[in-house]
Amino acid sequence: MLVTQSTAMGGMEMHVQYLAAELIARHATVSVVVPRDRAFDELARRCSGLNATVMRLDTDSRNGRRAQLFNWLRYAGWGLAQRPDVVHIHTGGATGGLTVAATSKWLFRATVVRTEHDVPEEAPGIQLKLSSRLTDACCDAVVAVSRRNAALRRVRLRTPKNFVAVLNGVPVPSCPTDPDRRSAVRRMLGILPDEVLVGSVVRLAEGKGLTDLLHAFALISSASPHRLLLVGDGPLRADLQSLAESLGIAGRVIFAGQQTDPDPFFRAMDIFVLAVPEGSMSIALLEAMARQVPSVITFGGPEEAVIDGVTGRTATPRDPEALAAVLSELVDDPVERSRLGLAGLAHVQATLSARRVACDLLSVYGTARSGEIPIQLQVNALPRGSGTVLGCRRPDQDNMAASGELLTDCVSLGDCVAKAVGDRAEDGAVNVQVHS
Repeated sequence: MLVTQSTAMGGMEMHVQYLAAELIARHATVSVVVPRDRAFDELARRCSGLNATVMRLDTDSRNGRRAQLFNWLRYAGWGLAQRPDVVHIHTGGATGGLTVAATSKWLFRATVVRTEHDVPEEAPGIQLKLSSRLTDACCDAVVAVSRRNAALRRVRLRTPKNFVAVLNGVPVPSCPTDPDRRSAVRRMLGILPDEVLVGSVVRLAEGKGLTDLLHAFALISSASPHRLLLVGDGPLRADLQSLAESLGIAGRVIFAGQQTDPDPFFRAMDIFVLAVPEGSMSIALLEAMARQVPSVITFGGPEEAVIDGVTGRTATPRDPEALAAVLSELVDDPVERSRLGLAGLAHVQATLSARRVACDLLSVYGTARSGEIPIQLQVNALPRGSGTVLGCRRPDQDNMAASGELLTDCVSLGDCVAKAVGDRAEDGAVNVQVHS
């Protein structure tokens, strides 16, 4: 069962959709709990289209404690009828999920896993620390989407039991580039053939570095013909539009709003940029790289999506001048853009696919209760080597096994979770429920 505790559509919700698809492809029975707000109708429709069972339910207190109690009764009744073997909760950060985790662990007797898709706030208060500790105690494993996020979590809160790093991943399109679709979207947006389109797919909210991005773009906007495309919506939209006006770049910034299918907008871009000061493994970043769009972000490293100068470019966080310098170099160098686009695509194909995410998580589901998490998934492990895919069969698996890289054969979902669910995993038929 996959449970989402979402407040707005974004990368976490796409991650849940991709995970559901991969688990169903491995013959799992998947249920997805999706919030009732109409903003999540598309997520519910897509999960239903994958043949997942969808329940629309707010599992947190967003509508008040009375509504939460009523929804808890519904969740408890549904879970007792479903009898999930695994409940995987998805939260935006290190808060949320306590009621669901406790109910799933003690009432359903399920293996409980929680993925934190962002980092805790810099100075968490006592209430957040207490809530986090209680939720951690109800989880058999806590997942960070990168070791960078895990390190920040450990500094700001604490290290939970079975703390693992499962790097984000996305489906790799069969055709990463589509010139016809690219041309059509650029015409729709009014982008001239000689204009370089710098773009981002991002929620317009605090913590995304968007004011830094606009200031950086203003620094380079007069040097050569280019435009900035922001795909997404959020509470800062009006403020950002006002900032663009004050910087004199309003005519060169396109606010495209929330898009149910951002794929054509990715393909229209010449450069993808993300100026977030913290947190890593953005789904939007990986989506851009999977479409061969050269990418710029404000951090990188050996296990990140962007390795500076190799799979993309990095700039110092919270430094518009540094970001402008990197963007200016790429705007003026189409050959370098092409090289980085190809390298980024290859990096996603080798190490950051949705298929690898599912295999890693199946290993976590199967070992969380015993505590025998594969060493490469533990947050203290050294960064993985390029191309290593744990817990998954690949064409080169014989060579991988010989070198010790292949730790778990996860072709059968039943094999992966047998340790966690015991006799309930009969004949490889396992019920995985995911909450987002």
